[in-house]
Amino acid sequence: MGQRVACVPGNAYSQYCIADAAMCLPLGDYSAEDGASAFVNPMTALGFVENAKMDQQNAILHTVGASNLGQMLTRICNEDGLGLVNIVRKDAQVELLKQLGSTHIVNSSDDDFMHQLRSAIDDTDAFYGFDPIGGGKTVDSVFKAMEQVAVGKMTEYSRYGSNQQKRMFIYGRLDVGATILSPSYGFGWTLSGWLLFPFIQSVGMETVGRMRRRVLENLTTTFASHYKKRVDLDEMLTKEAVTDYRAMKTGEKYLVMPWK
Repeated sequence: MGQRVACVPGNAYSQYCIADAAMCLPLGDYSAEDGASAFVNPMTALGFVENAKMDQQNAILHTVGASNLGQMLTRICNEDGLGLVNIVRKDAQVELLKQLGSTHIVNSSDDDFMHQLRSAIDDTDAFYGFDPIGGGKTVDSVFKAMEQVAVGKMTEYSRYGSNQQKRMFIYGRLDVGATILSPSYGFGWTLSGWLLFPFIQSVGMETVGRMRRRVLENLTTTFASHYKKRVDLDEMLTKEAVTDYRAMKTGEKYLVMPWK
């Protein structure tokens, strides 16, 4: 009673709302701003790692490595000794992740992108990845690179491709177009969706409690978020602001402060 909490009630712009107590994260001495991104991104990044461990994977591939969530994932994987392949789009993002300790960063804007990607997958055995883009050919490119690495390790030819299981999860729709796949990576692959709340429901409260404690203990370090701009509700509705945040650019998150 009387605690400040982070939650996802579905109507967060209301002055009052009802939320499931089990889905609230008590913030203690943390500020409301600290708590604004304390739930979905941190729990999602941790969820990826938990999912990988449950599937006995030693490495993860992430297609938007420089995002707030991607930076959290880099820190988590460093702490847990899990391999990570980060895909980014700009040289500045490569440098950002290097400063965070990432060792396998692939720039999709480079001419030798596929070569870089194959090399990173080969080094880490990252045949298991997460993608928030959804539309276009990103997942297709990743599957191709995974298969090319796997085929390179085969001792006998098979017309059906490698037996290496390749798995990707789509957890967002930054590109709302069709997800384009091509018949170029055998039959040992799986593409499915991933959402935080079904994952939480599937793993049980003991695991969720452990994840929540880790977030709360490291909210301003491992799970820190950075914002491009802070706006009140009126500023949020200006044409300039809407045009900017609707672009959903990596690392350019807006924080809405209703009583700024």
